[in-house]
Amino acid sequence: MSYSRTNNSTRASIDTSEIFGSGTFKNVYAGTYTSGSRKGQPCVAKEFKSGCVVEEHYFDEELNICAKAQKIIDEFNDAEIMNQPIYLNTPEIWTYTRGCSKGGQKTLLEPMIQNFEKFNSNSGWALTDTTGWADAMQSLSHFSYDNSGGTLLLCDLQGGRYNNGYVLTDPVIMSKANNCGPADLGIDGIMSFFQRHKCGAFCDRSWRRPPVLGKAKIPMHQGTTMQAYLPTRTSRAPLSPTLRRNFY
Repeated sequence: MSYSRTNNSTRASIDTSEIFGSGTFKNVYAGTYTSGSRKGQPCVAKEFKSGCVVEEHYFDEELNICAKAQKIIDEFNDAEIMNQPIYLNTPEIWTYTRGCSKGGQKTLLEPMIQNFEKFNSNSGWALTDTTGWADAMQSLSHFSYDNSGGTLLLCDLQGGRYNNGYVLTDPVIMSKANNCGPADLGIDGIMSFFQRHKCGAFCDRSWRRPPVLGKAKIPMHQGTTMQAYLPTRTSRAPLSPTLRRNFY
């Protein structure tokens, strides 16, 4: 089973008159689906910032990273580590119609996420909360390292809570090969995560960890850190480890 959350639509209306949100790499514009099963539901269009990563190949790279992240999340869910599933927003490359101010320009479109919050970054920062989701996301990052044989780490986990689980967007993959985009900080990023990571209720003590020596090389930031080292809500029902999934 793939735990992906898709557009399920072919058209949308985007308000490009003002930026809805802004991250390290992208500006976000809000909109509404106008066709398909999501008609009337909110969506977002994400555009790479000028002067950051504007080349066309970054759109394809973004989808490749998303596909790798989806595989990790699917395997984490299938391992039945916790009692609610984690989903991933799956963006698509859409093009603005001719005649509007951005006509012909490409954008990444995906469903909007409500109750947005961030749980960890690619520099080792991690949120502490009382609902269990912070531990769960740290566990997902640790799981990704163990499950990949120590070759990569899924991190920069952020999204929103829903009745049937959690939806993530824009995750980062850090790899030993250092080939997963501008936020892949390579082995230094992986080491910085583990130099600051403390296993919680969802981590399996048998999961591998790299040998950690000395201080982290990357300064800790809540925001996403680029290569070359360049609103939240806390009310939720607590999570607990389980031996089965419980969908509701």
